[in-house]
Amino acid sequence: MAIKKWQRILAIDPGTKYMGVAVFEGKKLVYHGVITIPNLKSPREKLKEGRRVILRLIHDFKPEILAIEKTFFPNNKNSTLLNAFSKEIQNNGKKQGLQISTYAANTVRKHICGNGFASKEETAKVLVTKYPELKPYLTSNRRWKEKFHRNMFDAVALGSVISTHSL
Repeated sequence: MAIKKWQRILAIDPGTKYMGVAVFEGKKLVYHGVITIPNLKSPREKLKEGRRVILRLIHDFKPEILAIEKTFFPNNKNSTLLNAFSKEIQNNGKKQGLQISTYAANTVRKHICGNGFASKEETAKVLVTKYPELKPYLTSNRRWKEKFHRNMFDAVALGSVISTHSL
């Protein structure tokens, strides 16, 4: 897939609690963050809230491409919900006429770090060299903050690969 200089990419690291988000315009990172999905009563409500968030991101950023990190987890109740949420994201993107791209985390890490088995921390360090504005999110005095921001780094990694390479 060849990316045009002006194309807008919405990259998502899906999660049922924390969702990493990055937006690229061509090769330029224009937005990054982590969205917290509230802990709701039922999986159906969580999916509904996730749908609302995705549609809002699509409305606000008007991407042409929706990139989603593939989910690979053993079967349990949380992975079932995460896989359903990932499919929901893809379906909403298709309904909005977006080009959908899904990539495995190890494929993205191989392009970013040269090693598909690089850790999230190693990937984040490489990304900070390319996007210095992300440096404040690299380390923290609280471990949970670093873990929280790894979701954003995963989305930035995905968007960066798509904006600069044809996989």
